[in-house]
Amino acid sequence: MSRSSRDPAPVRTRRQLVGDVLGLGDGDRRQLVRLLAIERVAVEVYGRARRAEQLTSAEHRLIEHILGQERAHGHALLRVLPRAEAAHAIAPLDTDGLEAALSSAGISVALASLRSAHDWFTLLEELENALQGYYYKALRRLSGAAPATLTARILASEAQHSTLLFRLRHPDDISLAVSEALVEGSAAQR
Repeated sequence: MSRSSRDPAPVRTRRQLVGDVLGLGDGDRRQLVRLLAIERVAVEVYGRARRAEQLTSAEHRLIEHILGQERAHGHALLRVLPRAEAAHAIAPLDTDGLEAALSSAGISVALASLRSAHDWFTLLEELENALQGYYYKALRRLSGAAPATLTARILASEAQHSTLLFRLRHPDDISLAVSEALVEGSAAQR
């Protein structure tokens, strides 16, 4: 009996079709879900930084720009993941949940204790360094070319953010903002 005479094939969503084309295996999906979860943390932190009273209007504009890029990273990851897998990674975070997520990424902070622009930029730089670590580790574990390419592109963006934030924390010494030829990052990923 041919396929056409039996039940029709189940309808696949656009996300599932994209995943099929990308050849996302279970391991790749798990890695991308982890990346989506840490991007959600980044969006939350940058969103709070954008509203921080300690920052100047120019600093707020910069934060808004980087926030837009972090959102773009999340959207790019969302496009390739099945909706059910992505839903858990993008659940809203309250302050305690956000601090716990930051702690599991190796960043110990009480958000209410951030009192200056320097405090905010230190947190954001630490976050960007953690993001680099997550992307670096995922890149080593991904098997598909398309997910690895997406991951590498986002990793490069995170490295740019880190360099920029480092420069803002050290405005008097331009040599400290010169990027390294090779970056490995760090993350307390379990």
